[in-house]
Amino acid sequence: MTRPVWLQLFIDVPASGWDAAVPFWAAALGCTVSPARGETGQFVTLVPPSGDAWVKLQRMDAEGGVHLDLDGLTRPEAVRAVLAAGASPAWRYHDVEVLRSPGGLLFCCTLGRPGRLYRGGDTVADQVAIDIPALWWDAEVAFWTQVLGREPVQGRRPEFVFLPDPDAGARVLLQKLGEASGPVRAHPDLAVRDRAAVTQRHVGLGAEVVDVRERWTVLRAPGGQVYCLTDRDPATGL
Repeated sequence: MTRPVWLQLFIDVPASGWDAAVPFWAAALGCTVSPARGETGQFVTLVPPSGDAWVKLQRMDAEGGVHLDLDGLTRPEAVRAVLAAGASPAWRYHDVEVLRSPGGLLFCCTLGRPGRLYRGGDTVADQVAIDIPALWWDAEVAFWTQVLGREPVQGRRPEFVFLPDPDAGARVLLQKLGEASGPVRAHPDLAVRDRAAVTQRHVGLGAEVVDVRERWTVLRAPGGQVYCLTDRDPATGL
């Protein structure tokens, strides 16, 4: 199948947290905020200092989360391919098909072009982690490997499988959770040069520390989204 040429990461924010979430994410990622668009101004893009944007925010009337847009050069073929790989239809937004992965993670098949991620500064958003309960592990790994058309790389930890983008786009991390079952969800991972310093800065912006691990720190942003700061190099993502 033809693989997506670019990924878009949507941070879905409940309406009650929108006014705090937009400036937080812009400051946390060192981005500017695009003009709002959509019927009610519910979409904004976080524009990096250079490179191509891939992180967007969407105001929701329901509980928030994260979803992906898979940008391709054509749409009908992409929809047929993801359905054949095991996706199920969710709903339709104008001319965009909204679908679910086998374990329930929402994503959209959209039109777009190839791009290149921003690399610079002390913080770079360059990875989305898909969090997978054990029940869905085999199905989700097979699904995302096929849909994204990427070669899987086993991580140093057995619960990690990476799907790097050979064309300088965002990397996908498939993470097996300790949970036996439940819905598949996702969160952003940020590569940072000095995790302690960036953590302190994000807390000053309104984030809350949830957990500190050997190589990453889990935080909760205003608006409720969980995300991680990792010790990966912002310049290389490694």
